[in-house]
Amino acid sequence: MTNDRSRVVARMPREEQRLAGIAEWFAGAQRGDPLAVEGLLRAVLPTAQRFAARSCATREDAEDAVQEALTALVRRAGALRAAETVVSWLFVTIRHACLRRVPGVVLVPLDMTAAAAGGDLADLVVDRVVVAEALASLPAVHREVLVLVDLLGLPAGQAAARLGISVRATKSRLYRARRAMAGSLAGPGRRSA
Repeated sequence: MTNDRSRVVARMPREEQRLAGIAEWFAGAQRGDPLAVEGLLRAVLPTAQRFAARSCATREDAEDAVQEALTALVRRAGALRAAETVVSWLFVTIRHACLRRVPGVVLVPLDMTAAAAGGDLADLVVDRVVVAEALASLPAVHREVLVLVDLLGLPAGQAAARLGISVRATKSRLYRARRAMAGSLAGPGRRSA
């Protein structure tokens, strides 16, 4: 445990430097400086590529999502309020780009989901964050099958085709993934349903 803590502390200055670099490039990009726009894109590219690789079903989809997100960043740099919002905005943009590439997925605006839920928007957001964290903590093979079947609603046959495995293997993997997800959601500090 001490070893993990020392590794985190050792990486903090580099992360702070990266964020400071993004802030500098962002300020220049908002002024319309072409070199600053290029610097901003170079600064966020590795993060965008990592996130897209985890979020999209294929390498090609990930590359397309990154390209789409970076293009949108260039167009919207002046509209973003602060440099600290760039990375989170980029994550949301990439996630939506990945989801748009999945057949049968329709993205619903957040204001419509709050009305449909009939409850407090804050509770809805907290629930989404908890589920997203639990999903992110799963191994990639579990995450993929859960997203395809439980989140996107694909039948087992279509999910199996996308994953390149048999329907029987998909169902088995889905069972293990659901158990892992339930364990993750009922982890330390959380109540079991």
